Formats: sequence, structure tokens, C-alpha cells
Amino acid sequence: MNLVVYVSDALRTDHVGCYGARRVCTPTIDELAATGVRFDQAIAAAPWTCPSTTSMITGLYPHHHGYLHWDAALDPALPTLFTVAAAHGYTTGSFVFDENYLFKGFPDANVAGTSETLDDVVEWLRAHRSEPFVLWFHSWATHMPYDIHHAERREWLAAKEAIIEGIQSGEAAALEALREGYARSVERSSETFLAGFLAELDALHLREQTALAFVSDHGESWGERFVDKGAVKGTYHMHGATIYDEIVEVPLIVSAPGRIEPGVVQSQVSLVDLAPTLLDLGGAALDGLDGTSLVPQLDGADGADRDAWIVATDAGRVSQLALRRPPWKLTVHVESGEEEAYRLDVDPRERESVPDDVPGELRERVYRELEGLEQPELTAEEEAAVTTRLTDLGYL
Repeated sequence: MNLVVYVSDALRTDHVGCYGARRVCTPTIDELAATGVRFDQAIAAAPWTCPSTTSMITGLYPHHHGYLHWDAALDPALPTLFTVAAAHGYTTGSFVFDENYLFKGFPDANVAGTSETLDDVVEWLRAHRSEPFVLWFHSWATHMPYDIHHAERREWLAAKEAIIEGIQSGEAAALEALREGYARSVERSSETFLAGFLAELDALHLREQTALAFVSDHGESWGERFVDKGAVKGTYHMHGATIYDEIVEVPLIVSAPGRIEPGVVQSQVSLVDLAPTLLDLGGAALDGLDGTSLVPQLDGADGADRDAWIVATDAGRVSQLALRRPPWKLTVHVESGEEEAYRLDVDPRERESVPDDVPGELRERVYRELEGLEQPELTAEEEAAVTTRLTDLGYL
């Protein structure tokens, strides 16, 4: 069975029809969910692409795999979705938003082009249609700024600056225009990119032989959490600086016609479960990870909520560690020791922090994890390199 991961970067669940969106039209995503399994509580391991995506391919949380910035080194001994699949005879390939960032130097990721159009991936599918393959397609169509290719650097940076200035202004009209632009990008992502991708799989008669996971690496915000809008300096403050649910709750749909019956999984899962699930579907089970295979849930078994760790980073170090255990979510700011805690069943928007009410066992679990936290030590030169890379991507 072929294995495909289609990532729609920065996609919020509340902007997808099958997750309850009313103002956004996403029939292609909705149809994929109707014919596959939709996970209603899928939690990203980190609030931005670099550590989150690495968790998706390793099955490890960010503070365990250590890939916390774009120039970090991933332990070559760690198995990934790509290395395990290649060892089991799969052809592997990936298409990314920028070849200088995602999966650069990762063994067997085989970055074959960008995802700014479908042209390269269509050519790749046609070339490898007769082989079992693992394919990763990471689209930035839903990543700000919208409607502009990342390769168009001058226009891209100007549009990004306009968005940040709109947020900093605090004007309702600017925020509404930003949200409208995002909604339209979600519709285009669904009805142009995903629809075109699925149409090519159909044309090549590959759908019946393919397990496809449609997912996002994190969500998005528009400065709502900042009282001082002037504090919003870049993309980092839209996703990266905070780990509220609008940033870490993501869509996850798994479709495998003829193998998986339609259904909905309401229990909480984590994106560290993605790689072990896909490899299990492909007959290449991988154990001993933070994540676990969700194949039983795909086959209709009831599943209890699983703990989900969420790790925020700043300048290549862990800055926040959270444990989401419904109905609770406890976050500790690593440097200051400040705690935030939310009872999600009564406060789903995380407006009133009640750390004094957190169950003792939950707090003990978080602090045990913090005791084992190993922070990377970066030189001044390395810190400057991290800042430069994040600035280049518009995060700072």
C-alpha cells in the first residue's frame, strides 16, 4: 500500500467544513473525511513547522528528538517515516515549501521539488506509479501571507509586513480582511491543490492502493492573545509563541479506500502517532516511540484519550512544556516557572487560567518530564544563525 501525507500548513480546524466551519467551503476535504476517518482531537506536538514536522516523521516529541531549529542535527540513529519505509522497499519522496528548510539533509526524504504548484509532484507520481511509494507533500497555500509564492521573495515579504502592520494597528477592518484572506486560502487549498492532487491519484488509478493522511502541522492565530498588538512582530507570534488550542489542535483525516471504513474518532491523539500509524498500514510497524499506531481506531475500536505533550521553542530551546489530558491542559513556562491551566470542557477557549485547580497527579507528571529536560546549549554564533533563518522565513 502506498503511503501519502498531505500537509496543509497552518490550517485551523474551525476553518474546515467537516470540523464545523460555516463560513468556509471545503467540499473536497469534507468528502475525504466522509469516506475516511476523521480525528476530532488531533494535537500537534509543537506550534510551528520545524519541531512539529520532525515529530510527525519520527514519532517522538520535540524535547525527545531535539530538532528544535532549522539548523539542528537530527540523530542519524533515529528512525523516521522515510528511513523505515525505504528499508522496507518503498520509494520515498517529498515536496516542500522551500528546499532550503524542510527535510534538508534528512536521509531518504528525497526532496524532489517544491509544493508551490502541483507540477513537480504530478511528474513524480507518474514516474513512480508502478512502485510502492511514500510521498510527503507539504503545502504552504494556507500559510501567511496568502496568494503569494514563497519564491517571490520581495512580494512575499511585503505582503507579510502588511499583515503584521494590520494586526499591530488593532483595527477591526484589518483583522477582518486578514481572516477573509485566510478563509479564501483554505478554500483554494481544498478545491485547487488537494482536489488536483486527488484527481491525479484517480487518473493514475492509485487511490485504491493508497493510504492518505490529510493533516496540518499546526494551526494559526491573528494576535488575539496579545493585549499589546505592537508585540506581534512576525509569523512567530501567529504560530510559535503560544500553545493555545487554536495553534495546536489540527485536522487529521486518514483515507484508504477498500481498507478503512468511514468513521470518526473522538478521543484525543497526537501527531506523534502519524508515522507509526502509516508504517503499520504499510506493513512496516515501528515500536518504542512516543507515538503509537492508530490502526485499531481506524478499524473502529474505541480508544481512550491519550496524553499529548506540546512543546514550544524559542531560539532553539524549549520555552514551554504543556500536557493536554482532557479535560485539563497544563502549561509550564520553563524559564519563569509560570503555570497556565485550563479546564477545556468548561473553558474551551482557554480564557481563565486556574492552576490551583489542576489535579495533583497531572502536575506531578509535568514536573517529572521537566526534570528530564535536556536543553541544547547554543553558541552566540549558533543563536545568530537561528535568528537569521527565522527572519528569512518571516517569523521574526
